[in-house]
Amino acid sequence: MKCSHYLPLDSKTKDGTLPAVVYCHCNSGSRRDAEEAVWHLLPCGVGVVAFDFTGSGLSDGKWVTLGAHEVDDLAVVIQHLRSMGGISSIGLWGRSMGAVTALLYSHKDPDIAGMVRRVCSRSRCRSCVCMLHCWMGGLLAWVAW
Repeated sequence: MKCSHYLPLDSKTKDGTLPAVVYCHCNSGSRRDAEEAVWHLLPCGVGVVAFDFTGSGLSDGKWVTLGAHEVDDLAVVIQHLRSMGGISSIGLWGRSMGAVTALLYSHKDPDIAGMVRRVCSRSRCRSCVCMLHCWMGGLLAWVAW
């Protein structure tokens, strides 16, 4: 799998860790779709990890399974992120198929700190408001589209 890890500059906490959000793209997308999450989260001091599911973007594979096997890809990314160290908490941001994948994965991992699930298109979701916990001193950030 191909991954990108975006880090805010000089935003580590006193213990040297950062919260991170793993972005899960839609079935016709790729890790490049994480630009919106990066734009919202880096100023809050939250790192973003974006990756191409198997069969998407630059990752190997022939097709996507609309969440059925993508949950295994997400598990590998989160396992690697935790093994690296320096991460205080992990959240998930999923769009369409990525939202389904995030839901399926979160059922197996109670340590996921929070989720943003976006299941509608931008044009249909203008009045939709999602709550995102920034994990920075309990600050709640509201992200509206």
